[in-house]
Amino acid sequence: MAGFVGGRGGACGPHSLRYFDVAVSEPRPGVPELMIVGYVDGNLIARYDSDTGRAVPRADWMEKNLDEDHWDILTKNGQRNQQMYRVKMDTVRGRYNQSGRGQTLQRVYGCDILEDGSTRGVYQMAYDGQDFIAMDPDTMTFTATDAVARMSKRECEAGTGFEQLKHFLGDTCVEWLRKYVSYGRAVLERKEPPTVRVSGKEADGLLTLYCRAYGFYPRPIAVSWLKGGEVRDQETERGSVAPNSDGTYYTWASIEARPEEKDEYRCRVEHASLPEPRLFAWGEPGGLGHGERWAGLVALPLLMALLSPRAGVQPVGHRAGGGRCRRGCHRHHHRIRPVEDQVG
Repeated sequence: MAGFVGGRGGACGPHSLRYFDVAVSEPRPGVPELMIVGYVDGNLIARYDSDTGRAVPRADWMEKNLDEDHWDILTKNGQRNQQMYRVKMDTVRGRYNQSGRGQTLQRVYGCDILEDGSTRGVYQMAYDGQDFIAMDPDTMTFTATDAVARMSKRECEAGTGFEQLKHFLGDTCVEWLRKYVSYGRAVLERKEPPTVRVSGKEADGLLTLYCRAYGFYPRPIAVSWLKGGEVRDQETERGSVAPNSDGTYYTWASIEARPEEKDEYRCRVEHASLPEPRLFAWGEPGGLGHGERWAGLVALPLLMALLSPRAGVQPVGHRAGGGRCRRGCHRHHHRIRPVEDQVG
């Protein structure tokens, strides 16, 4: 969704601006031909879909600070992108010689302000559940996954839209992000501590210990298992850091242990909301933040389903939430790119 106009403003990192596009060749009730949603630091800020034909704010602080002319610009850009996706879908389907079933195009794009104040643009495209084209954020060059993707890559690089894309990623997007952060600072820079629960399940003579953290914000978190005070990263299985419908996040880590050694294990949680890392053992009360509110939370529904491995793009950086994380830890960054009508 090109055209979010922003001005200059201060914003200490890390912060991220992301747009997620999902286009389908065969729309149906509840699944529009095109849906575009924008997020700042994982918080939904705007949406466009082809059923309504309008871009609308999805955050109070965006609605209060942007006038109607701004949303009219976004609407026109969404409508132009809708036309672009129709052409792109037909072209790619033809090159793959496909017909008779629905296909999906997805794009994830935007920019980051990193903790040290530096910036980078990110972009990725998927087609029908597979990686298609991505942009390297350091070299600002495209990579393609197969012969059809390489054709699209050459078309992107040959057109004037490629320079517009690089300008968007490196300049315009960052200005928008700074402005949006200034609008929503109270929401975006809040800190909500995780509720942590440790549990265990024994089977076939082995005990699997689970450490679950939920209801936390911001997204970066480190969850590790220790045995006798030593980190056991190689033996730890981790889940991704997943969004909840209320704007907080959830993750987990597990490890296998001998039942007789269970008292030697501790789960360590590091998060910006905590003054220091906390240790949790099985059987000890672990609530830090929000009691049992996690039970009713639901991850972002349609969009995340459409962006699943079956449907396509998995933003790079939605990986296991492990590794050491200093206070105020670095965010996991997605590889993504901006939407320019002529590009992609």
